[in-house]
Amino acid sequence: MLNQDVTIREFLDAAAAKKPTPGGGSVAALVGALAASMGEMVLNYSVGKKDLAVYAGELKSALESFHRARRILTQLMEEDQAAFEVISTIKKLPIDNAERIDRLPAALLACIRAPQTMAATGVAILELCDRMVDRVNYYLLSDLAVSADLAMATVRCAVYNVRVNLGDITEVDERRSIESTCGQMLSHALTLIQRVSPRIQARCDKGP
Repeated sequence: MLNQDVTIREFLDAAAAKKPTPGGGSVAALVGALAASMGEMVLNYSVGKKDLAVYAGELKSALESFHRARRILTQLMEEDQAAFEVISTIKKLPIDNAERIDRLPAALLACIRAPQTMAATGVAILELCDRMVDRVNYYLLSDLAVSADLAMATVRCAVYNVRVNLGDITEVDERRSIESTCGQMLSHALTLIQRVSPRIQARCDKGP
């Protein structure tokens, strides 16, 4: 299992290899972590600037939130791989095996909860970008746009990874609840990116 300490080349080589992990879930988490790191950079270039002093409290709070999101997503990158490895082991057992029957429901939920949390964190990053458009250093607006677009990609990709496992959830109400939650997150993320991107461009067009 690859963790956050591997090199970029090692991660890319592993993701490209003919093996299941790191797969789409881990890549979605990494993209989300990059989104958060771009947000952090924007805030690091904004906190302490004299012309933004009126927003100092909001900027510091947003910086902490971006950093927290990055930590969560890098942890989820590992959790997603671990969840896949567990369920793969369980599915190799005979269908009528008692251990398989007992462990499979929880293992399936773990495979769903990791990307579901990635999607929720991606939405949180988009909300931060939306709040910060008019607060941050003008010269870092393009980086804020990158943060927002990567966060949108994270939500989309994480939802794909939730939905691919939904068919194995036998409890109908639970499956519907998860699908509803994912639909709501995706809809909210789309609303946010459609609002954030034009606002960033409008501020860029106005000039510093």
